[in-house]
Amino acid sequence: MYSANKLLALLSGLFLFTACKNNMTEKTLWVNSAKVDCVGVGPMQCYQIKESEEDPWMFFYQQIDGFDFQPGYIYRLKVQVESLDIEETLADKSNLEYTLVEVLSKEVDPVSAINDIWKLTELNGSEIDATAQTGELPNMELNTRNETVLGFDGCNNYRGKIEKVTDKELVFGPLLSTRKLCPDMTLHNQLGPTLSTVSAYKKDGLELQLFDATGSLVCRFKKID
Repeated sequence: MYSANKLLALLSGLFLFTACKNNMTEKTLWVNSAKVDCVGVGPMQCYQIKESEEDPWMFFYQQIDGFDFQPGYIYRLKVQVESLDIEETLADKSNLEYTLVEVLSKEVDPVSAINDIWKLTELNGSEIDATAQTGELPNMELNTRNETVLGFDGCNNYRGKIEKVTDKELVFGPLLSTRKLCPDMTLHNQLGPTLSTVSAYKKDGLELQLFDATGSLVCRFKKID
């Protein structure tokens, strides 16, 4: 037979165990292939996460204990989430703590291969003659981590958002451009409108090919070393 004190201690321990267990849950998280700039207490680098494949990527300002992150891979993780007592949590810290339970999958991010700077070599079937250009050649910098595009069209600088990017699809949002006037505005007048028609891409070695919705090749770029 348990004494009253032993029974009370046993019940207290069981209560504490149950309370602790109730403060912990497990969930599945997808982690994107690169950390991105974000602002928490100050400027920092954040994971991008989502809780289903259909969700958009969101900033994640915390760490996942036991997770050995390597850029270039998309992860699917099972994590344990512990809810801490808010009164015991620092003012600038979340009351949730994440611990890795299991790496469910780790796959190479196919879009990371185009995350680079590219120079224009062909536009709407016409080759870009480097010897005929003066100064900087038209180029494009794709940042698939922040989903942005920027570059130079032969006269003006341009920038915008990447609205969609997958292993085959690439869609740009509206591009903003500076308004400098140049002696030859041909490339400036063509490149921006052409990029707005792009819906797909193919990377072939050091070459990036862009296609419109009809499947026609509209641009060729070469990776800048």
